[in-house]
Amino acid sequence: MSSFLIFESESVKYAIPVESVDSIFWMPELSPIEAAPPWFIGLLNYHGEVIHVLDLGLRFRHPQRGYPNLTSIILVSVPQMRCGIVADTVMGLFEVTDESVIKRGMITPPDFDTEYSDLIEGEIKREDEVILLLNLQKLLTVEIGQDLSLSEVRSAGEITKFATMHSGGLFRNRSHQLALPIVDSDNEDKDGFALVRIGGILYAIEIHYITEFTHLKQCTPLPCCPPYILGAINLRGEILSVLDMSSLLNIQNIVDKQDVVILQFESKRIALAVQKVEDFRYFDRYLISELQNIEGQHAQCKSLLRVDEGTAGILDIEAVLLGSLLEVDEHV
Repeated sequence: MSSFLIFESESVKYAIPVESVDSIFWMPELSPIEAAPPWFIGLLNYHGEVIHVLDLGLRFRHPQRGYPNLTSIILVSVPQMRCGIVADTVMGLFEVTDESVIKRGMITPPDFDTEYSDLIEGEIKREDEVILLLNLQKLLTVEIGQDLSLSEVRSAGEITKFATMHSGGLFRNRSHQLALPIVDSDNEDKDGFALVRIGGILYAIEIHYITEFTHLKQCTPLPCCPPYILGAINLRGEILSVLDMSSLLNIQNIVDKQDVVILQFESKRIALAVQKVEDFRYFDRYLISELQNIEGQHAQCKSLLRVDEGTAGILDIEAVLLGSLLEVDEHV
């Protein structure tokens, strides 16, 4: 058995050996690179180390694109180099049998050779999917140091426009957090939270309840369910109920929901539909305060978190998952 991290970029699923993965974090604001291959989209400061960021789509000559808030960077290492790879969705770590890994030489005709062929080391069969196994050594070193044609190098105007598309408060704050020195205490005086927006209002979810984030795509309505059950989704073969917190939080349900947070406590798992996942950060514990009786407008929250210039209610995930909200006692 071998372990791989599987992720998706522009609807294509890729796998990389887990031993090559150093870290995963949200995409920050990037600094532009002059006279670089176009698939290196920028630089970031990772706790004092300068890291190049690579987009697989651009490496395989897909058109340039924008990056939403939930775009991730996977920090990988090969001998002599570390690099960040853009991922639209990180699907997780998976154990794969040796028989499921098919090396490139066994599936590619001997005369099939393109400038990209060495970048794919093989394929992985997983259930009904075929996942491309990246050759990180070739991917991160191919053509580096070679002369590029003028058509392959982005102009200064293109670089400035590209950097402007992915700047702003959220991306800039992530860049600031990543640039901070690593503290030996390993955030032992801080708590991690995902900041989510529900109906235009900011809420916080403790990270130890979160297993993953994804986009809300196809949600199937369920009969005989209360209005706060939006329906069900199929998450890689697992059927999960989707909870719409808008009605439970006394929020008028007027905003579309585009993201999903997968929550788990003990044996209970559920998908929480939110308007948007805003950020993922560690906060000093002194920024957390208890709710007072007069703050009854914070339904389903157990405390408050001071965030920048405002506050976010910390959702009581255990009360939601272990309470009677998810029990449907009706008959068709």
